[in-house]
Amino acid sequence: MTSFIINSLTVIILGIVQVSFLTTWSRPVNSLNLILSLIIFLVAINRYRQGLWWAFGAGCFLELYSFDFFGLTTLALIITVVIVNFLFNNFFTNYSFYSLTISGLMGTLIYNLLIFLVDELFILLGIATQGIVSAALFFQNLIWQTVLNLMILYLIFFIFHFLIGKFKMDLSRQIPIE
Repeated sequence: MTSFIINSLTVIILGIVQVSFLTTWSRPVNSLNLILSLIIFLVAINRYRQGLWWAFGAGCFLELYSFDFFGLTTLALIITVVIVNFLFNNFFTNYSFYSLTISGLMGTLIYNLLIFLVDELFILLGIATQGIVSAALFFQNLIWQTVLNLMILYLIFFIFHFLIGKFKMDLSRQIPIE
């Protein structure tokens, strides 16, 4: 029960930080998605169920402040968690810096492309009359969000490695040429 309360408070506080503080900063910092970065990190350290719960809770919280269709943010976060977990379990065998980089890159791209494609599909079907942002602005924000999310993941990675040491530092490992 206490872990549920702690997780809920953490998700709410991170959501408030993201909605209240990060979005008010100037570009490109306002495109940082702190919650997505932390959810990807949870999945990367084999906390899949906790990542799913965080995706659901944070998605429901962020829906209150989103201009997208209700449920889209939650669904995109949950699908991102499932896909990142699948990729991490089936293609990345170790907890390395490179695995985290590719997971962060793929997670950010999947999340944003899901939201963009659903928004565009609703415009195409006539459910919505205009998109939230233009395609050029979307892709510019996507590039910045990917860079900033990776920087946050790296910061968390090094703090986590320093404190717990679960991840391997494979930065200097050479791959033999056959």
